[in-house]
Amino acid sequence: MAETTASPQRPAGGRIGWVDTGKGICIILVVLMHVAGGLEGATGQESWIDPLIAWAKQFRMPGLFLLSGLFVPRLVGLGWSAFDDRKIVPLAYFYLLWFSINTLMRSPPWGEAGLSGFVQNYALGLVDPFGVLWFIYLLAIFFVVAKAVWRCRRVALMMAALLAMAPLSTGWMVPDQFTAYFVFFLAGAVFSAEIRAAADRAADHSGKTFLFWAGWFAVSALATPFLGHDVEMAPLGVHLLLGVAGVAGILLSAVLLAGRLPWLDYCGRNSLPIYLAFFLPMVIGRTVLLRSGIPLDPGVAALLLTAISVAVPLLMHRLVRGTPLAFLFARPAWLGLRPRAAGQRELGSSL
Repeated sequence: MAETTASPQRPAGGRIGWVDTGKGICIILVVLMHVAGGLEGATGQESWIDPLIAWAKQFRMPGLFLLSGLFVPRLVGLGWSAFDDRKIVPLAYFYLLWFSINTLMRSPPWGEAGLSGFVQNYALGLVDPFGVLWFIYLLAIFFVVAKAVWRCRRVALMMAALLAMAPLSTGWMVPDQFTAYFVFFLAGAVFSAEIRAAADRAADHSGKTFLFWAGWFAVSALATPFLGHDVEMAPLGVHLLLGVAGVAGILLSAVLLAGRLPWLDYCGRNSLPIYLAFFLPMVIGRTVLLRSGIPLDPGVAALLLTAISVAVPLLMHRLVRGTPLAFLFARPAWLGLRPRAAGQRELGSSL
């Protein structure tokens, strides 16, 4: 009789378990960074959680970009029209929608800045991505560039690595983040088959994998106090080395934890709603918490608010499904370059 029970590494539905786990880890750490930074800015108090955030810097975004790049080989064979419809149009839609929501909240036309301030902020956000949404903006660019250079992808990867050795620091999000992170996205695409095979082998030898993970954890934790928040001032190439080491660590962590924490995997499968909407409960929760006067330790407050900021978007995502508000997390059927065949998957809820 055929085996029908999916393994933790490759659950039913065609998803890869450890990829969801890795995305879950990364997206929660992204939310924690923004929550803790906002609380620290509002209160002027540093927290015991700051070293954790500094440590996670080496793998938080490199890991998220590499995991996003793993599935590029499935798409690059499509024509540009089909490729844009599958990846670029949905990402552009989500960026414009949630950027508009953010801008209306931050500087509404009826606010102090007036209509001119709203228009200026909106126009700037079209060329220099706004705040927390920069990842969505850059991800669309990364997909386009990856497809454009695919025939000479290994040469492009070497060039991206050279750029990442000394990322730009112009103050503009696109060139700065492109040079810092495109190498990880393209590496995930170029070495997709090798990374997946290595993950399968690691899952089959969990004891050895744990020893490798423990060694990585010890070395990376020791490096953080010396590099941490001051990594921008580190010598040439350290940015790239830390990112490569961090990606290895997040892959090991994901393989070891895959299927063991269902809530973490669920966050990874639904990383897009979390990323798009976490700022809403974060801002509201921070305001309520500070005005309540409840004496909470800053680190504990950051963890509590992070849990809320992750849970609320997931709840929103479930509640709006099948309602007129579904457009918040799903591209409308009419917005596309090509008609979709029955049963064709829309951009999923994972980044």
